[in-house]
Amino acid sequence: MSTGTTELKERAQALMEADRFEQAAELLARYLADAPADAWAWARLAHCRFRAGDREGALKAADEGIAADPACWYAWERRSFLLPFFLRLDDALEAAREAVRVGPEVAATHAVLARCLLLAGDREGRYAAQLKAVELAPDSAVAHFNLASAAGDTGRDDIRVDALRTALRLDPEFADARAQLADIRADAREIKLPELAGEYAAALGTEPDARHLEHRLQLIVLRLLRRTRWFALGTLVIAAQASRAFPTGDAPTELPVPLGIRLWALVLMGIVWVLGGWFLTYRKLPRGARSMVWSLLRLRWSARLPVAHALWGTLCAVALVAVPWTDRTSERTVALVGAVPVVLAMWYGAARRREERERAERAARTTRSAEAAPANRP
Repeated sequence: MSTGTTELKERAQALMEADRFEQAAELLARYLADAPADAWAWARLAHCRFRAGDREGALKAADEGIAADPACWYAWERRSFLLPFFLRLDDALEAAREAVRVGPEVAATHAVLARCLLLAGDREGRYAAQLKAVELAPDSAVAHFNLASAAGDTGRDDIRVDALRTALRLDPEFADARAQLADIRADAREIKLPELAGEYAAALGTEPDARHLEHRLQLIVLRLLRRTRWFALGTLVIAAQASRAFPTGDAPTELPVPLGIRLWALVLMGIVWVLGGWFLTYRKLPRGARSMVWSLLRLRWSARLPVAHALWGTLCAVALVAVPWTDRTSERTVALVGAVPVVLAMWYGAARRREERERAERAARTTRSAEAAPANRP
């Protein structure tokens, strides 16, 4: 092999490390024209072509690598990784098992086998394969993260949490691990919604292009915005009580209500918004989540709608105590006009989310039943 040919291979490797995969693929193709028996170079070419968007060319390169040396585990690993994109799941699983056979001490071969078993619906097999990958690569944050996913699918929640914590310890900027740990803590009620938004904002800060994290942060912020309806209801209750719109028991019923009582009600309503909206919610959000709030309010009607409901309810509450009413029927009309849209919106949203959860649970039960059915057949 000439010195120039070797230099092509070294330059291609340097380009791969710099994520310049199209140029690396060109150099590897030139190198392989003079060294077609280098199975590892074929496998690297498959990787470069895939990263450059040429899946068919990547699969051809992997097959060339296997033809050059059937004992090259990397070529088998690349073939197994690529075949699911062509919906050839059985061939992918076969290639993954072959990769494990020729490279039993390589974590990547067990990881690709775990991926294929996941696609085949074998969750227990996937967990066992990923456990082996972690055993072979204990310092790999990605291996521990994938183990967490496999453990979660099989109901091993303790192992999932430990694996996520290990992944985050090995790589403190592992955004997905941090986000998933935050979700687990939120489900266990260890952190509140503003803290959850902060965790997602921090994760998004380490991986700004992660669209799934951005989408999840948007959903969390939307939940926070929907909470403003509760503040509006609180102000309406205070206003209705102070304005004597619905007197009960031995409470005074004379109208109009004295100015001092109405001013005190306004103070209480302000305290509700300051404590709930500012100190307990917005102030606890990090800068990234705060900017998300204003971005959503500018761009999405679904974010503006709950805030509009809250403002409408609060405006009606202010009207109840700011005006010296002498007609209780008018007072009650204002109170109901303020409360009914807010309550209906909250009821409808809760019902829709409950229906979505039930639908997801039914789908999960159906999936588990379908996976268990073959094992129960005689």
